[in-house]
Amino acid sequence: MRLLSTLLLIAFCLAAPNPALAAGAAGKEKKGEESSGPIVDVDPISISVRRPTGRWAVMTIEADLNIPAEPLRQKAQLSIPRLRAAYTEVLARYAGGTDAGRPPNVDRIAAQLQKATDTVLGGRGAQVMLGGVILQ
Repeated sequence: MRLLSTLLLIAFCLAAPNPALAAGAAGKEKKGEESSGPIVDVDPISISVRRPTGRWAVMTIEADLNIPAEPLRQKAQLSIPRLRAAYTEVLARYAGGTDAGRPPNVDRIAAQLQKATDTVLGGRGAQVMLGGVILQ
């Protein structure tokens, strides 16, 4: 009987959440956010592109935002879904209006992404940093 109660006590202690560990994990998350600086991460965006041969290709962009102002950075983090939708629309329009046999015009894509960012966030202050444009 004593063994059973000891085992139940051990099982209960292991199953119960530990507030000290939870507080430590939350502290690490906050420190990670502070150390990221003015950069807002945006997941890669991909669209399908029709090549001149009739085959399909995939265009993928990787971009982040450099936003030094804290209020605008918080607004951008909350607006990530809207930004991704705007970026997808920009890529679709770009792919539809260009020859798929040519390499992507990175400067034109970056300028259009910057314009979409300014529109979504309601003004200037966020700089689009284009990490890469991949056409496969």
